Amino acid sequence: FLFGAFLCGILIDKNQVHFGGKSFYGLALVGNSVLLIIATFQESPLLAGCITATACGLQNAMCTSHFGAVVRTTHVTGTATDIGSTLGRITMIFLRNGCRRSKMNIVDKAEVGVDARKLLV
Repeated sequence: FLFGAFLCGILIDKNQVHFGGKSFYGLALVGNSVLLIIATFQESPLLAGCITATACGLQNAMCTSHFGAVVRTTHVTGTATDIGSTLGRITMIFLRNGCRRSKMNIVDKAEVGVDARKLLV
């Protein structure tokens, strides 16, 4: 579940959906569908469950990003969703800057600082 939310944080940064812009919301939605189809054809119940949980985490984080963290689509998973998507956003910022904090502009540094403080809570 956490990995699915992490993937969403990588694909959809800044808790926003930019239709036709930089965000890969459509890719995340298609990825969610693909994960569910793959899970359907797994012989191992454990593997099918893990893939389905990843799809649920991705879907929950997509919905949370779209609605500004007001709506949760699965129950009792808000904390895991927030942790996963926040870690994904921080990871994407570092990847965009070559994994070097020294290359980050002031906005990226501020976003990483805010997200890191969210993780402390």
